[in-house]
Amino acid sequence: MLRRRSLSSDEVEEILPKVGVFLPGVNLKKLAKKGVESVELGKMEAVFFSGYTFVRSEGYVVPALNNDDILKTLPSVWVDRGAVPRVASGADVMRPGITRMDDFSEGQVVVVRDDAYSKPLAVGVALTGSEEAKSMERGKVVKTLHHVDDPVWKLTVNMGYT
Repeated sequence: MLRRRSLSSDEVEEILPKVGVFLPGVNLKKLAKKGVESVELGKMEAVFFSGYTFVRSEGYVVPALNNDDILKTLPSVWVDRGAVPRVASGADVMRPGITRMDDFSEGQVVVVRDDAYSKPLAVGVALTGSEEAKSMERGKVVKTLHHVDDPVWKLTVNMGYT
């Protein structure tokens, strides 16, 4: 049984700056008046904000994979065919599996895409900047926070948001 609830005004005030990073120039307070709801899914939470879905996980708020217009604005990391099943299952992105990458800074939210079709597989936070990552031979580059087949992704698919 899913527990869907409206966020309190204090919770909305706390999440607005985190969501605002991904929606620059949008009057968030006006949109928030329409209501902000969430569904708790274990260690993750889906937050529905005026037509957008965000994921709260491990202290971060990131756009869900169904937000194509937001994902297009974020830097990407492309992974090879060998890394695709691992990333799609929630593994962090390791340097050997990366085939190319946009420029990004440590701590920045990035989209992980498959190299063949550029389909988004995951959203995570960069553990290192792209310049340093390019010189690495091994190690973690992106901590995965949301991926295809996780509870939030399954929820958005079942609700018809993909």
